[in-house]
Amino acid sequence: MGLDWCLVRCKCGHSFGHRNGTKPKCTICGSNEVTNVQQFSDSRSLAYAVSDANLPKELAKELSSRLESKFAIEESRQQAPVSIREKVRRILRSATDEHGVLQLSAIRRELDSAGLDSESWESIIGGAELEGILVRCSNDSWRWV
Repeated sequence: MGLDWCLVRCKCGHSFGHRNGTKPKCTICGSNEVTNVQQFSDSRSLAYAVSDANLPKELAKELSSRLESKFAIEESRQQAPVSIREKVRRILRSATDEHGVLQLSAIRRELDSAGLDSESWESIIGGAELEGILVRCSNDSWRWV
């Protein structure tokens, strides 16, 4: 695959892309006085390069630092010990079928796989019903509220 796409910069400072073999014309000022910056083999890579080239450096630094702090927070959250309440909520979510229904058999299976006593389902479901999180559909099934 050849280098079919070019990133160019206009004299006005705007960067844009064009296909090799075509005459580039600035999408901002209309000038055709441009400088080739880089060539790409696919339009997706070109699109990323254009957006990066037109992003003000101060804004790029701010976005980068925000993303880094967000990733650090998420990483520490994932490494933090999970409360039993959160663990039970995750178990109930994973036991929910595609129709949003919790079946008793799925709850027991998920509790077993998580290493919890599968017979404790009554207290878990009872607590969720009291809190208004689940509502009973039948003897052995519940729905999220």
